Amino acid sequence: MLFNSLDYLLFLSLALVGWWALSRHGAVRLLFVFLASCLFYSAWNWWYLGLILGSTLIDWLVAQRIHAHSDETMRKRWLSVSVVLNLGLLGTFKYFDFGSRAIAQALGNLGVHVDPVLLGWALPVGISFYTFESLSYCIDVYRRKTEPASDPLKLLFFITFFPKLVAGPIARPADLLPQVDRTPTIDRRHVSDGLFLIATGMAKKIILADFVSVNLVDRVFDNPEAFTAAEVVVGLYGFTLQIYADFSGYTDIARGSAKLFGIELPENFDRPYQSKSPAEFWRRWHMTLSTWLRDYLYFPLGGSKLGEARTYLNLWLTIFLIGLWHGASWTFVIYGALQATAVVLHRLSTKLRGKKDRDDDARWLLALKVFGTLQFAVFSRILFRANDLDNAGEIVERLGSGTRSLAQVEWRVWLVLVVGFAIHYTPRSWYAGVRERFVAAHPIVQGLSLAAVAALLMRLASAQSVPYIYFQF
Repeated sequence: MLFNSLDYLLFLSLALVGWWALSRHGAVRLLFVFLASCLFYSAWNWWYLGLILGSTLIDWLVAQRIHAHSDETMRKRWLSVSVVLNLGLLGTFKYFDFGSRAIAQALGNLGVHVDPVLLGWALPVGISFYTFESLSYCIDVYRRKTEPASDPLKLLFFITFFPKLVAGPIARPADLLPQVDRTPTIDRRHVSDGLFLIATGMAKKIILADFVSVNLVDRVFDNPEAFTAAEVVVGLYGFTLQIYADFSGYTDIARGSAKLFGIELPENFDRPYQSKSPAEFWRRWHMTLSTWLRDYLYFPLGGSKLGEARTYLNLWLTIFLIGLWHGASWTFVIYGALQATAVVLHRLSTKLRGKKDRDDDARWLLALKVFGTLQFAVFSRILFRANDLDNAGEIVERLGSGTRSLAQVEWRVWLVLVVGFAIHYTPRSWYAGVRERFVAAHPIVQGLSLAAVAALLMRLASAQSVPYIYFQF
């Protein structure tokens, strides 16, 4: 059930009616939306619903045991159950076949022929997101940063809450569980803000992401030899806009939907293409993933407290795993290594120069840093979007051809690219002002505005349904 569909809007409306009708009946209210979330997930594959429910219930029991024990050894043993369970599930479904093929290939290069053992299992939608949330719950209980959920229904609600279930943002238990305990109250500004986020998220997805995907990006990557070098470059910029509009649009709809339930989900993007370095880019792109790996991997590895060499190693490993988290293929292995190396080199050069990136640098220098960081994001994403290494090689080969014609890039694509990037580089205050004016407007004005946006989206919607990019992760 895609967010940018009438089916989702109908489903959301029915879920909201039930939630608010049961607002004074805590357990029944949570049970209702939990069951609705199960139905939502079953639209993809009901079989894998048992995977979510089973792992969540085990983590609830594990957290109870961690909390009950005062002996540190026993607490660590119970925590290891959650770590092995969640990372084991993620590794098996997402990385087992890739790892098996890689081992077989390596042995083959040494003259030892071994057939890879392949499971051939489909990747459960959202597994990269909900396993991290469930694991962080047990870790936070172990660290005594959060109290264990008093009953399994609360944890099941936290993990399965449908706006964030399949593609985040990755919520922290300390942020969301206390909201589950509160009796929800309707706040007009909260509802208006939620509707605004849903509308802007839909616009990003349909007007920007899907249009560029169907009319340029997919064509370039599916058949690169049919395009000139200049057209491929435009296609790469198109994908850069597409993936931001697609994922941030999804996050907007998720956060807006949650607001209608009176629940706050975390921000996930902070205008990443305004970043002045690769390190800053990963602080502003998919922020809930970056901060999750920072808090649960980088810091436990020692962060920057164990010397300069160890700091670089910890940093490289963290960024590499951010890249690898996106997929099990050699393209993502190389993509992760490339991003990690860029972040480490930036930190090293900053140390050698004895100065950090500053917002009060000369405007020309800030612009140069932003431009350079954007180019790195654009061209490194050849690996992100390519179907495999051969496809990435074809794209690079076309770039090297030097052909300049842009005849296959129609004017509507140019318009969407210019408008999309221009909006991204406007001051934050402009967007905040529009958002505030909508929230403060009379309900009739809001309704007319939303109706106009809905009519525009229906007019511009592509006949071809384009799945959200991050569903595959």
